[in-house]
Amino acid sequence: MRCLIHLSLFLLTGLVAFAGDVPVLDAKDLRDAKITKTDFYAGKALFGYIDGGAELYLEYRFKKLGRQEVLYSGEKFVVEVYQMAGAREAYGIFSVQRFKCIPVDSLLPNTCQSRYQLQAVAGDCYLSITNESGSGAAQNASVGIFRAIAERIKPQQIDLPTVFRTRELTRHLPHLIMAFGPLGVQNGFDEWSTLFGNTPRFSLTLLPIETEKGRVCFSQVQFESAEELDGFVSLAGFANALIGSTQRAGQTGVTRLLQRLNEREVLYVEITGSSPDQEIYSRLLENR
Repeated sequence: MRCLIHLSLFLLTGLVAFAGDVPVLDAKDLRDAKITKTDFYAGKALFGYIDGGAELYLEYRFKKLGRQEVLYSGEKFVVEVYQMAGAREAYGIFSVQRFKCIPVDSLLPNTCQSRYQLQAVAGDCYLSITNESGSGAAQNASVGIFRAIAERIKPQQIDLPTVFRTRELTRHLPHLIMAFGPLGVQNGFDEWSTLFGNTPRFSLTLLPIETEKGRVCFSQVQFESAEELDGFVSLAGFANALIGSTQRAGQTGVTRLLQRLNEREVLYVEITGSSPDQEIYSRLLENR
């Protein structure tokens, strides 16, 4: 009996420790909110919750999920806090799932809201808050829930390659996409999927910029080996890429530029259509 009691205490302690690692909502954080259910998932146990969609989160180095059902302001909500390996991964999963939604306001960067869902990034966490009614009141309450949870999460800077901090690109950063494998590209920018062949893991920072008469896609990619980078170079239509060199290729309506930064990292730009701005982006790469 004593051993059974010790085992029960050990399991309870482990559960509390695990729960404490995930920054979920506490009823005291939000006046008049009632938390009716709280569940936690870690690693591949996520398949038990979102079977068929867990692979994408795992590609973005998912760690833990805290899921809660909340009654607040007369509305029902499901609040999900996906804790990822870091701020880049949290932003990355957000960047490939924000469809048909608009930023909450200028004071809350990396947020996106539609009638039934608010998505956001806070520190190393991706947050999804869904409501049942889609009403204006529910949308406003979602913002309140997000603010309450965000207070519990330590802010983290999203580390970007230096080129994305230049004046020409900074103003377009709200459209930035990050992918760490083929599923991220398929979900975020599927037309580039063929460029990566069978490469299982890489780090892609991609900024699609709509211009008056076309589009500029500016990217930096890091591979795990020089051989994988060479494969990308070939699929992009270049014979080879020497470190430090910038190459230009193209066909009707499409211009491609490529610069190899080192053994495993490359800058790649695609310019479609015609735009008076396209030479600006070309020089940005060529003058590095």
